[in-house]
Amino acid sequence: MALQITLLAQLAAIDAQLDELHDDLGDLPQIVKKHELIVRDKTLAVETTAGALREIEHIVGTSNVTTQEISDKEARLAQQQFQVKNNREFDAITKEIEHLKEQRAKLDEDVRTSAVRIENLKTTLEQQQAELAEAKEVLADKERELEHVSGESNEELRKFIDLRKSIVPKIDGTLETEYERIRTFHREAVVPLRKNSCSGCFSAVPSQRIMEMKYNREKLFTCESCGRILYPEDMTVDLEALAQG
Repeated sequence: MALQITLLAQLAAIDAQLDELHDDLGDLPQIVKKHELIVRDKTLAVETTAGALREIEHIVGTSNVTTQEISDKEARLAQQQFQVKNNREFDAITKEIEHLKEQRAKLDEDVRTSAVRIENLKTTLEQQQAELAEAKEVLADKERELEHVSGESNEELRKFIDLRKSIVPKIDGTLETEYERIRTFHREAVVPLRKNSCSGCFSAVPSQRIMEMKYNREKLFTCESCGRILYPEDMTVDLEALAQG
């Protein structure tokens, strides 16, 4: 059974490779998400404006029909004025005609106002559609760029992720927790000794501790300066051999 320090060293080497592969992607994943939100917002703006335009065009269409109906009713009432038998009926028809004229005048004004709004909405919609098309083009470019970069590293990512999954269950849970805690401060949580120093922060390690590390491989030692887990300089990690089983 592999020593815990050996497993931790292997895990650190695997995570170093994964970190490098993720770094290759850079900010592209976040950039793509950002442009997805931009496209979504601009799509919503287009849909909102288009909906308002349809609604006002429907109102104008309905108003035109109503105006025609009012005009027809006015014409019928005007003919009836010549057929009344007394002044009371004449005045009643006249009053109704005046009311219809007021209604028609108001509808005409609403249609004129709506016509201006329609033109403004059409101009706005045209601008929003152009902005949406541009945003979609930018998003497509970023997606292609991310796909290209990801495609080159996907196989490597899968390899190291699978390798990590095979290593972690063999590590003591408490040690794994400590490893992940150190990772929040230092990317390289487990580092080798180099020339009697911690290769993470380059602080000197006492000779007595170096001797203990060499002959007591079952005990874990940490750097007194940075807190990283240390392993002896003569211990090597061969990820290729590890991947091949």
